[in-house]
Amino acid sequence: MERIPYKKLDFDYGRSLEIFDDSRKIGADAWVVIMTATMKIPLEMSLFTSEPLSDSKFDDILNILGSPIEYRYRLERNMIMDHEKDAVLENLVNTFLENTGRYVANPKFPEKLALKEYKDRVEKRKRKR
Repeated sequence: MERIPYKKLDFDYGRSLEIFDDSRKIGADAWVVIMTATMKIPLEMSLFTSEPLSDSKFDDILNILGSPIEYRYRLERNMIMDHEKDAVLENLVNTFLENTGRYVANPKFPEKLALKEYKDRVEKRKRKR
């Protein structure tokens, strides 16, 4: 079953951020209100514009991360009464957009996310050795 976004933002750089209401009922009249924001980013050579990558470096990034990679951010509030649920969800969405929206809307965001994920995974592999 396909999830329907609570809100969807399409950015000029060709990606979309989808915000979902993942809230669930935890009592007769209480909720845990959950907002999840996601963006799928296919890894393509054209994504990397800040610093040119060799084919072998791009292949290494692709082998380590796979494609697409996914940005995911989640906010939640617990024990919210029925009559407050919608307002709390809207507040979580607005807070996310105010604090993180400009960062995610930046055309360099997908490239920076991919390079950070790659660096983090390479470092993690080195620590395991």
